[in-house]
Amino acid sequence: MLNYSSWIEIDLKQFKKNILLIRSYIKDTLFCLCVKANAYGHGLIEIAKVAERECVDYLAVANLMEGIKLREANIKLPILVLGTFHEDQIKDLIDNDLEITISSFFKAKLVQEYSSKHNKKSKIHLKVDTGMGRIGVKPNTAISLYKYLKDQKCFIVKGIFSHLACADQKDHPINIFQIKTFDDFLNKIKPDKSTILHIANSAYLCNFENDLKDMVRLGALPFGCYSKDLPEKFESIKSIFSVKSKVSYFKIVEKDQGISYGYSFITKAKSRVVTIPVGYGDGYSRSLSNIGSVLIRGKKFPIIGTVCMDQFMVDVSKGDAYIGDEVVLIGRQKNKEITIKEIATNCKTISYEILCSFNERLPRVYKD
Repeated sequence: MLNYSSWIEIDLKQFKKNILLIRSYIKDTLFCLCVKANAYGHGLIEIAKVAERECVDYLAVANLMEGIKLREANIKLPILVLGTFHEDQIKDLIDNDLEITISSFFKAKLVQEYSSKHNKKSKIHLKVDTGMGRIGVKPNTAISLYKYLKDQKCFIVKGIFSHLACADQKDHPINIFQIKTFDDFLNKIKPDKSTILHIANSAYLCNFENDLKDMVRLGALPFGCYSKDLPEKFESIKSIFSVKSKVSYFKIVEKDQGISYGYSFITKAKSRVVTIPVGYGDGYSRSLSNIGSVLIRGKKFPIIGTVCMDQFMVDVSKGDAYIGDEVVLIGRQKNKEITIKEIATNCKTISYEILCSFNERLPRVYKD
């Protein structure tokens, strides 16, 4: 490993364990790993390569560019592009063998016109909006759209899917409504047995036992970053994501001295303060100013002052810390741990936003 001052560490050994446990539960159901947003911050290409070796069946991305990056990395798995597309992207979607989400008659006709004109076949999945209110055709309209897709020789209908809005809230009534709406639609159109039906996400897998359909689409769960408490069946799933750095500077600060921009922190006594070379320019939230903490030598120390673009300060007066010491911002050190959920709570957001915020300035180091 290069001598990085700060980095993100990905535990591939645990990632494989997570995949294996999920596979043992879903059995013959197809496993689609969502690798959008740089694989939830874990690194798109490396995670996709591991998934392919570990016999994941499908990958899902948000857009064309993510799909192209995977194909350029020689990833051979089927790739579903979950998001919408523009007319000038159709050629690249087809040429890169990416499976296209069709969520309206308008978009279907754009793909049909291009495919027919250039004598191309298009692999597609029909997106039905059963209540998410994001993209997707309403169930009643979807009946005629499905018939249209089946009638056009240029389309290969690979799948039909929907997305649950509140599956992480087990007792929310919309769950039953969305599942029933999807099932009613499928009963009306009676799709071919070869068509992949999918609606289950990580939250569904955690909270519901029955009817996984033909494929599950999972992002948070395989990465060990599901935002709620895990059920007993998945309690062995662990986070694979750590953020680490090294102490870069040490100083003694007198009483009543301001720290960082705006002097949002004033020392109450003579203090021992260290500087950590990570900031919001790396994706470490400014919201953690005077709230967050880090681990050094197995002890938790508070962040003081405003988190800067490239650095922040920590009060180590109640312990020892030296230049070059490892600092854990997220993850475990000795018997202490700072979880992604803890960071998210402090930032008043969800775990997924924290993960996706870390950019490429922090290199990913993969441990296997």
